[in-house]
Amino acid sequence: MNACRIDGCESRPRPGRSLCRKHQKRIARYGDPHFTQWSVADEFDVDLVVRERRPAGDLTRLERVLVARGLTDRCVPGEEIARIVGVTPRTVWRWRAEGFKQAA
Repeated sequence: MNACRIDGCESRPRPGRSLCRKHQKRIARYGDPHFTQWSVADEFDVDLVVRERRPAGDLTRLERVLVARGLTDRCVPGEEIARIVGVTPRTVWRWRAEGFKQAA
């Protein structure tokens, strides 16, 4: 009996595949969960982006949230934060409304 290659998933993938349909969709939408770095943030990069307010392209998801939090503390508008971090303004407003819980 073949199971999905994602740990803890008991769903069966289609013949010739290694992922179930649910995880195929999640990986297409959010990226491979084995390669996402939610817990790793380079504080030097975060501080540099916050201080210089320059766009940064190679930030992890956690670093993006930390930069947005730092810029929010400096009263930078949401549209400007979105431009710097590389997300939509709606994402910045959602992060603010949730109190930046993603970084916790």
